[in-house]
Amino acid sequence: MNRNIKFSGHTMGTPGRDIYEVIKLFKEIGYDGIEVRVSSDGQIDSEQITDEEAKRIDQAARHAGMAFSCLTSYYQDFVDPVKRPQVIANLKRVIEIADLLHCPLIRVYGGVEPSAHPGVWFNDVWSLTVSGIREVASYAAEFGVRICIETHLGSLTMSVRDMVRLIEDVNRHNVGMLFDYAWVELAGVENGAEAVRCAARHIFHVHIKDWILESRTPLKKKSCLMGRGTVLWEEVFAELRKTGYIGYISDEYEKYWYPEDLPEPEIGMKHNLDFARKNLLQGG
Repeated sequence: MNRNIKFSGHTMGTPGRDIYEVIKLFKEIGYDGIEVRVSSDGQIDSEQITDEEAKRIDQAARHAGMAFSCLTSYYQDFVDPVKRPQVIANLKRVIEIADLLHCPLIRVYGGVEPSAHPGVWFNDVWSLTVSGIREVASYAAEFGVRICIETHLGSLTMSVRDMVRLIEDVNRHNVGMLFDYAWVELAGVENGAEAVRCAARHIFHVHIKDWILESRTPLKKKSCLMGRGTVLWEEVFAELRKTGYIGYISDEYEKYWYPEDLPEPEIGMKHNLDFARKNLLQGG
């Protein structure tokens, strides 16, 4: 049994509730920590929040015995010459907030797909993304914050193969992977246990979610509770146990995006937590 694994809920699962309500709810559900959507319509807006408010949030979490596992930012485009400086500045502000919240990680996208910039060579899209993340990582290191780049649709890093290449090119000790296996499986380069083995030495953070995949082209899927979809979670969890992973498993409950597909978090997130604990701590 790996008692070094902790579990966090993602505020993607709690649209319409403020951060103080989420702290209370996630404590009641039984999570160890909280992952926060950092956006204009998230529980924290990094472009508006003051240091004083961040400190109040930190105090509320500490009082409840809760920790912050990760701040999920949405700044992504390191290529556009107009957007790039602001993307980097905004990510630096997220790092400052993470420091105030005693949060060890921020999520960063692996840039944008080359198709977002027609006429720009792939090598230029890649190198600009590498240099942008490297600058952000250097700033994060000053605060002891780590960067986890997510395997995600719409980025340069949907597969583990591409993610590992990006991490190695960035080449900073505080940059690793947010292993979101559902997207890795959809990418189709690595599957199941193989994906975990290829990713293992780079994983800083893990997202879980399940869906029923109906078709890849066009992409058609429906969000569902863990263990009721088509994602190979039992195999992935079994391999994660073998790696000795230490860190958070974060339930990226997608109710924000698909409110009709999923029950309220009191029901659905509790189910997912129980499923993950059973498979990761008790071995299925």
